[in-house]
Amino acid sequence: MGRTPFKLTSARVEKYLSEMDRAQTSKEVAQFLGVTTSSAYNTLQLMEVFGTVQKAKRGMSHYYFLKGVYDEEQISAMLPPKKFKPEPRRRSILRSPKRSESQVQATFLEKHISTLRAQASSFEGPSALAMIGLQQEMIEKEILTEELPRELEVEKRKFETPITSEPFATIKHLPKDVRRLTLRQIKYLNEQLNGIEGYEEIKGFRTIFTKLSALEYGKYGRVFYFSIGTNPWDYVQKVTIDPSISDFLLLPNIEVKRWSSWNDFLSGLKEPKIRYGKDQYDKIIDQFIENDHNLVEITVENRKANYLNLMLNKRIGERGLEEQVKASYVTDWVYLEKVE
Repeated sequence: MGRTPFKLTSARVEKYLSEMDRAQTSKEVAQFLGVTTSSAYNTLQLMEVFGTVQKAKRGMSHYYFLKGVYDEEQISAMLPPKKFKPEPRRRSILRSPKRSESQVQATFLEKHISTLRAQASSFEGPSALAMIGLQQEMIEKEILTEELPRELEVEKRKFETPITSEPFATIKHLPKDVRRLTLRQIKYLNEQLNGIEGYEEIKGFRTIFTKLSALEYGKYGRVFYFSIGTNPWDYVQKVTIDPSISDFLLLPNIEVKRWSSWNDFLSGLKEPKIRYGKDQYDKIIDQFIENDHNLVEITVENRKANYLNLMLNKRIGERGLEEQVKASYVTDWVYLEKVE
């Protein structure tokens, strides 16, 4: 057998990367191969799945290099330097030219204290001054608390990307419980995901698979498989959507009705389950008492031997027939026996 197009292309890419002294972007690989950027990107993603290449992100771009060939120091030299955002300059509240509210309160406090001290001269000196001192201490504590500059601490929050994707394998490795979306379903899904962070990396794929269990309930589900086509060797990207978004991804109404009618059709094909009540067990016991056999074997569809034995003995006891008949079971066989 000849080599597949992917193997031929990946061999060229591997040789190209081995001759380069720096990591390459998908655009640079596309120029070397003479193909579109999306085709080169898909090839590199599949090579990553099979452990041939490794990628690293710098800024908004991904850079690719051969995996297992370079150490950490060499990889760092092959990649563009990281760009660090300068921390924003914070203006000190204490240096603000505008008069702060705490300064106004402090001025008011000074006038208020001087007024109280003047009034205290007509009362008992020590007790009045003690009261003023207590009030002054309480007010000063409040103002000092307000005067303390509040530092603006930047919290490092880790926001999860709403849409995350990772290399999976090829079409032939897809799980058995997935189904391909129709063109109508794909169009509607793209409209819902467009503009959400993480969508840019997958919007070029035109074939999408999702779990059948989700479709049956009129939803898209949370896990998808995006592919460039339907051939067994086509590359697949596994996409996971945050529940805050996926819980609201419902199929178009026309698709919901289609799946609903299909489920109704499937339920009509299932054989109805036979329900065994007291009457059915009483009928078995009565037929045995009326015939001439002293020992018979009893079987009931979809009922295990121990359960059947339990129900027969229960009905025999409730009807007071212990002196006429009894039930017993051995392994998977249940017997009714007349009592002599």
